Amino acid sequence: MLKIENLFKAYGGTNAVIDLSLDIPSGEVFGLLGPNGAGKTTTLKMIPGLVVPDSGRIEINSVDSSEDPRRARSHIAYVPDEPSIYPRLSGREFLRFTGRMREIPPQELERRIAFHEELFNMGGWIDSRAEGYSHGMVQRVVLSAAFIARPALYIIDEPHVGLDPATAETFNRMARAAAASGAAILLSTHTLSVARDFCDRLGIIHEGRLIEVIRTDQIGGEDLKDIFFRITGTGPADVAGFFSGAGH
Repeated sequence: MLKIENLFKAYGGTNAVIDLSLDIPSGEVFGLLGPNGAGKTTTLKMIPGLVVPDSGRIEINSVDSSEDPRRARSHIAYVPDEPSIYPRLSGREFLRFTGRMREIPPQELERRIAFHEELFNMGGWIDSRAEGYSHGMVQRVVLSAAFIARPALYIIDEPHVGLDPATAETFNRMARAAAASGAAILLSTHTLSVARDFCDRLGIIHEGRLIEVIRTDQIGGEDLKDIFFRITGTGPADVAGFFSGAGH
């Protein structure tokens, strides 16, 4: 469903993504992990064309994104890490707008909106203006827009940020249902427990390079946190002694 070959992107003299190759088949949930600044968001933004790669190739549902970018984008739903809605639109108006852009027939679009209104518990506020929404409310609306589109490929940057536990689990179930229907899902997350429990495979990216891909069902008893620290060469700072000094 998604094939990336030798992707490279630099900003000025800084290499953000270096020679990244990845193949995600239909039905798979793939998680991208890495420290801040590792290149996760740049990678995700290059797939729908929000960032133009300096070199490399992206193929989406057998469509080369450089040869036919509009057709390639038609197969994608993208949810950024900082989603936004035009503040004077209501959630329902936003969903109708995005559904019409996807050319979903009006009656079917209304059916899908009603389903997601109930699914994500938006009934009390979906018709109010987005200028009064919390981050979590915005997240529910943009995730609904992605699911309503029913694309072949979901690209989601930090899907659980701002969601309460029940809504986060609802998202997990919907994403799993989408994958079971044949879609592919690529997401980034800093929550290692979510990555291990939810994803089929994990790619660990560090300093712009995809340095390892692992299957979650082959991790065994090792803590994913320890695997992540070992592969990336990162780890928590030593805080011993801070609160034991004078003045505490």
